[in-house]
Amino acid sequence: MNLRKMLETIRAYRAGAPLGDVVVLKLDALSSPPKGIGEKLAPVRGYAPSHDLAALRALPAGTFGREYARFLDANGIEPLVISAAVRERFRDNPFALRYTTTHDLHHVLTDFDTGLAGEAGNFAFSVGQGAAPGTGATLWLARILYSILSPSQASTIWHNIRVGRELGEHAALLIAQPIESFFAEPLAQVRAKLGIPEPGAAGVLPSGISILGDVLYKRKAPAR
Repeated sequence: MNLRKMLETIRAYRAGAPLGDVVVLKLDALSSPPKGIGEKLAPVRGYAPSHDLAALRALPAGTFGREYARFLDANGIEPLVISAAVRERFRDNPFALRYTTTHDLHHVLTDFDTGLAGEAGNFAFSVGQGAAPGTGATLWLARILYSILSPSQASTIWHNIRVGRELGEHAALLIAQPIESFFAEPLAQVRAKLGIPEPGAAGVLPSGISILGDVLYKRKAPAR
């Protein structure tokens, strides 16, 4: 952890900075970009489009953007707002920005849900891509921690970690792709373009119920 950067993150949070800024700054403070990732992200330097949720909801059913909007609505999530200053700051070193802003897009593309087993699988996908913060040991730590939080889901968590890592190893590097530009395309077509099989064929499993996990990873209830 970089203490100076963490203090900056805390100051930004207390000053009322957009949540997206705080999340990006926190990731940058807590971890360093994976070795060699900078060159791979060259095609998306300066690429950080905002997400118009109303426009995404208006896209045809089955498109990537429409499914992304449905995912956000179902989980009570608002798209992260990133200030122009933070976008510019991470223009030439975009790992923290791309990892943060595409996290929920990873969920849609892989179909890992936001429960413990789904988050474990989604993180394992990034590990398989060589695009996760931390080291390989972090995945083992997540495997153990999530299993402790929900022992009844341990087998599902371990299964999704294995599946997620395998998917990540074979798919295109998502954070290096302008995937937001694919919103108007059918989700199945986008998955095929990126080398991600359909969830059923991949073996992705849904998360079970975990009271403790729901408390720790609580999402805002969707508006009704």
